[in-house]
Amino acid sequence: MTVQVESNSCRILIIDDEMAIRRTLSLVLKKAGYEIREAENLSEATRMLDQERPDLAMCDLRIGEDCGIDLIRLIEQRYPDTESILMTAFGSIESTVEAMQAGAFDYITKPFSNNELLLRVKKALERKEMKQEIITLRQHVAMSYGFDNIVGISKAIDHVKETAKRVSPTDITVLITGASGTGKELFARAIHHHSHRRNGPLVAIDCSAIPDSLLESELFGHLKGSFTSASQNKRGLLEEADGGTIFLDEVSNMSTAVQVKLLRFLQDSEIRPVGSSISKRVDVRIVAATNRDLATMVSQNEFREDLYYRLNVIPLNLPTLNERAEDVEMLTDYFLRRIAGEIKKDSLSITRAAVDLLLGHTWPGNVRELENTLKRGAALCADNHLDVNDIIFVAAESGRTAPKAAPSRTSLCLKGNLLDSNQKSLIVTALNDNDWNYTRTASELGIGRTTLWRKIRKYDLKRELVEK
Repeated sequence: MTVQVESNSCRILIIDDEMAIRRTLSLVLKKAGYEIREAENLSEATRMLDQERPDLAMCDLRIGEDCGIDLIRLIEQRYPDTESILMTAFGSIESTVEAMQAGAFDYITKPFSNNELLLRVKKALERKEMKQEIITLRQHVAMSYGFDNIVGISKAIDHVKETAKRVSPTDITVLITGASGTGKELFARAIHHHSHRRNGPLVAIDCSAIPDSLLESELFGHLKGSFTSASQNKRGLLEEADGGTIFLDEVSNMSTAVQVKLLRFLQDSEIRPVGSSISKRVDVRIVAATNRDLATMVSQNEFREDLYYRLNVIPLNLPTLNERAEDVEMLTDYFLRRIAGEIKKDSLSITRAAVDLLLGHTWPGNVRELENTLKRGAALCADNHLDVNDIIFVAAESGRTAPKAAPSRTSLCLKGNLLDSNQKSLIVTALNDNDWNYTRTASELGIGRTTLWRKIRKYDLKRELVEK
């Protein structure tokens, strides 16, 4: 069998004190399309690892008076992007085991055929590629769920984001509260992906969607025969989340029995499956969320007080969309871009009148309602342009915002051709006069909030800086 190797630019470093072996390996690997570097001792190999950053290092077990395993151990510690293969003429089990423990991907015993060499090299480089893909994917996921992707510049949302950023690197239990549609799960995912557990699993469970009789089994697992429908052993979600984070959404819906078991887990980090007498230790961070007032539930004996204090170590209370009304325009722009991508349209736009209609709504369904409203509008609009008639509110409205004030002299200045320094001064003055309320500030200036937001970004204005 001949191993087929696609032409590529992967770089391989061969470390062997025998020139004949280095040259033979070089000829075979160069013919297969690889770039080859050679080193005859450990000091030369270390220098090349620093300068060349090879994809793979093939190292002999004996390099003069040095041991190749020492180099493999150094590669594992200092050059994690380089895979390594140990070459040995001795084939001893002890050296092979030691090499693998030191970090070698594989070993090959001399003499070996060209096909065997190429096969081992190909597998090592495939592993490097897979590791890089995993790293890239994790980075993409972390960016997707990063705090910077939680849209909003209001003071209310900035305060919550700042608190969440500070607690993310810790293992402290977090309780996220807020009305439905405010983004509790989004914050839970951001906390996980900014923690040291980001490479571990994030397991989410909606406690309100699972009957009380099954929730204990879902969380802690069960043994075969522990109840009527338990036909086989089942791992619980807490065990599935070992090394990572579990997100308990709507934790207020737990029965008292499950609350007791969860409290015990928070105290000793041990789980006991239903029907088992043996406990198992797992390492899991808890992030819980609810749209109900747990303190009130405690006072009414609907939720255990001791569990409440165990969960409420770091409270994050997410503001409603009404409490961050200055973010509506920015969120609209964000959702329209995302919806356009989902429905395969180049772009979606919205009229000023439609935006004003959105600004006048009270949003009982919060950010989720805004997104769904824009999705309906995108489906109904003509020519990818949302107008007033495309905005349909499903949730009951509770009021409208006041109409805009007439354009002031300040607004005429802003719409004119004044120097940037004058515009910046006008905006800062208006922001401070209106306590940094974007809606009132934009109204006074006679411009849209999107325009105001863009100018704030343009001049890099921050409340704490301009007030000093």
